[in-house]
Amino acid sequence: MRKEKKVKPKYSFISNLCFIMKQLHEDYGWKAWLAFVALISSVFMGNFLQVLIPAVAVHGIEQQKGVKFFLLAVGVVVFIRGIVANIEQGLGQYWGIYGTCTRCFSFEGKLIEKALTTDYQNVERYENRKLVGKASQALSGNWQGLERVYKEFTNVVINAIGLIVYGAAILTVDIRILIVLILMLVCNIYSNKFARDFVKQTREEDSEANRKFWYLSDKAKDIVAGKDARIYRMEKWFGDLLHSYVEKGVAWQKRVEKHYYLPVVSDTIFVALRDGLAYVILIHLAIQGEITLATFTLMFGIIGEFSNWLFGFVNAYNTMMDSNVMICDLREMLDLKDAFKRGLGIEPDVSKYPPEIELRNVSFWYENEEEKILDHVNLHIRAGEKLALVGNNGAGKTTLVKLLCGFYQPKEGEILINGVSIQEYNIESYFKMLGVVFQDIEEQAFSLLSLVAAREEDEADQELFWKSIKEAGLYDKINSLNKKELTHITPIFDDEGIRLSGGEMQKLMLARCIYKDAPFLILDEPTAALDPLAESAMYEEYNKLTEDKTSLFISHRLASTRFCDRIIFLEDGKIIESGSHEELMKLGQRYAHIYEVQSHYYKEDAKEGDMEAAYES
Repeated sequence: MRKEKKVKPKYSFISNLCFIMKQLHEDYGWKAWLAFVALISSVFMGNFLQVLIPAVAVHGIEQQKGVKFFLLAVGVVVFIRGIVANIEQGLGQYWGIYGTCTRCFSFEGKLIEKALTTDYQNVERYENRKLVGKASQALSGNWQGLERVYKEFTNVVINAIGLIVYGAAILTVDIRILIVLILMLVCNIYSNKFARDFVKQTREEDSEANRKFWYLSDKAKDIVAGKDARIYRMEKWFGDLLHSYVEKGVAWQKRVEKHYYLPVVSDTIFVALRDGLAYVILIHLAIQGEITLATFTLMFGIIGEFSNWLFGFVNAYNTMMDSNVMICDLREMLDLKDAFKRGLGIEPDVSKYPPEIELRNVSFWYENEEEKILDHVNLHIRAGEKLALVGNNGAGKTTLVKLLCGFYQPKEGEILINGVSIQEYNIESYFKMLGVVFQDIEEQAFSLLSLVAAREEDEADQELFWKSIKEAGLYDKINSLNKKELTHITPIFDDEGIRLSGGEMQKLMLARCIYKDAPFLILDEPTAALDPLAESAMYEEYNKLTEDKTSLFISHRLASTRFCDRIIFLEDGKIIESGSHEELMKLGQRYAHIYEVQSHYYKEDAKEGDMEAAYES
C-alpha cells in the first residue's frame, strides 16, 4: 500500500487562532471577550450545580432532615441551575452570532476582495483554482472551517478548566484515579492524532472529488447547460459522473472511520478501568467511614464529569485541529503574492495619451508546460495606431492580450508603455488605461445600466450610457424594453430579466468599452458570435470609435484587417508577416492566401463554410 506523504501545515494553530480572534476583536471589541468569559463561567457553574444536586439529596436523606429540608435545599439548587442554564444559552447565542457574522461579513469579504483584486494569474492557474475552492470551503458553513475552530476553541477552554478543577478535587481522594484519567487523556489525544494525520494527508483527494461533484451538480441545474443535456441525452453521463464522485467521497469517509476505530477501542478500555477503580476506592473509603454517602455521591459524580470534560476536551481539540487545516488554506489564498505593483509604482502620464506600446523579445509559456505560446515576439505599436493581430486559433493571440492587460508577466523580455516597463506601473492605474472587449463573455445578472457603467445605478452617467448604447448599435433594442436601461440580464435578480443573444451581448460589452473611453482599446475576437457580413459591418463601426486611441484588434477572421493601419500575422507564437492590407496582399504569402480563401464569406450570395479551414489550406 502506498505510504501517504506527511503534509506540514503552512501556518501553526496558534497563528491561525490569533488570526481569527484579531478579526473578532476588530469587529466587536470588548463585548466579544465579555461574552466569552461570561459564557465559560456560566457553563462551569451550571455543570457543578448539576453534580451537586444528587449529593445534596443524599445528604438530606443521610441526615434525616425531612421532606421540607429536602425540597428546599434541592429546590434552591435546581432553581439556580435553571437560571444559570438560561444565561448560558443566551450567552452562547451571542458568542455564536459574533462568530457567524465575523465569518460571513469580514472573512468572506476579504476572500472576495482578494479573488477580485489579486493578479489574474493567481486565480487562473489550476493549482490556485483548487486553492480558491478550499479557501471557500473554510467559510462555507457554521460547523466547519473557520467558524468550527472558533466554536471548538471555546469548548476546549471550558473543558480544560473543568479538567483542572475536577482533577484537583479527585487528587484529594486518590491519585491513582487521576493517573488513570490522565493516561486516558494522553492515549485519546495520540490515537486521535493518528486519525487526524491521515485526514490531513488525504484531504486533497477528498477536496478534489468534492469540487468536481459540485461543479457537475451546478451544471446539471444550469439552464444554459440544460439545453445540451436534453438534446444530447446527457443525464446518464452526468448521473454516472456524479455517482462516481459520491462513491469516492464515501470511500474516503470509510477510510477515515477506520483510522478513528483505535480511539474508540482505547476509550472503551479506559472507561471500564476508570469506573472499576473509582468504585473500589470510593466504596472502600465509605466502608472505612472516611467519607459520607453524600461525599461518595459527589465524588463519583465529579469523576464521571471529569471523564465528560476529558472526552469533551479531546473531541473539541481534535475537531479544532482538523478544521485548522482549512484555515491554512484560507490564509494561503489571502496571502498570495502579487507580481505587479498595487498602490505603488508609476502613474500613467495622461499627457502621453494615446499610449505607445512596445514588446521587446517577449516569450511566454504556462506553468508546467514546455512549449512556448509566444516565442521572442518584438512588436512596436505607435501612439494612436490601429493594429490588427490575426492568426489561427492557438497562435498565441489571446495570450498576448493577457500580457498587454497586465494579467500575466512575460517569462522573457518586457512590455513597455510609453517607454516604461509595465512592471513599473501601479497596475490598478494601468487598468484605467485599458478598454477591452474579451472573447469569452459571461452573463452577469445585473441591470444593463450597471453592466455598461460597471458601477451602481445611482453612480452611472445616464447621458453617457445612452450615447454608448447608441454607438454600439443597441439603442433600439434597449429603448423597446419595459424597464429600458434598468432591465436585468437573466431573471436571477429580477423576474422581468431578459437574455440577450450572443451578438447583442458583444455589442453590450462594446458599449461598456465606449462608456469607459480608455486610451488603449483591445478587442479580442469581439465578433465571434456574428456572421461574416455582420462582423464586417461592426468592424466598420469600430473604425469610427477608435479615433485618437491606440487600438488592437484580434481575430482569426480577416474582416478586421482592411481598415487598420497595420496587420500582424501571428503563427505558432511568432510574427511571420507585418504590413498594411495592401502590402501583405502584394507580398502574396500566408496572409494573402487566407484572405482570398475567406473573402467569399463576406459576399451575400456565399454559402456557409468553415472559415477556420482557410488556415489549414
